Amino acid sequence: MNSSTTTSAHYVAALRSELSEAGGARRAMALINQRALFPHRGTATLTRDQLELSEWGPQGAITIAKDSVSRITRQFDEDYGAFVGGGSAKWGAPVILELRDGTALYLLFDHRAFLEKTDNPAWEKRLLEWLA
Repeated sequence: MNSSTTTSAHYVAALRSELSEAGGARRAMALINQRALFPHRGTATLTRDQLELSEWGPQGAITIAKDSVSRITRQFDEDYGAFVGGGSAKWGAPVILELRDGTALYLLFDHRAFLEKTDNPAWEKRLLEWLA
């Protein structure tokens, strides 16, 4: 990715800790609309050097430098399972960014609730290329 190239998409996200602490009521709501588990929403912008997640919270955007990322995967796990995620690993599995400090972010890019589809396969590929 060259310095002038940017890619952006709408995102919904949650920290692993937010997913693991979600109570029964939020998990039940997520069966109807999985966005109930993802409190962060905005625009993700990927440049050569960083991933910016706008509107993360009261502090505004957060910026993730690529050297702070230890691993990127796209999968269901015990914190966000296939049953809630629409069942399709191809389109519904979250992109998980694991940071060197132990923080894990679960992201859905351009999530379409009615179809339970995302652009996560393309974003996983972009992020892995960015990290390489």
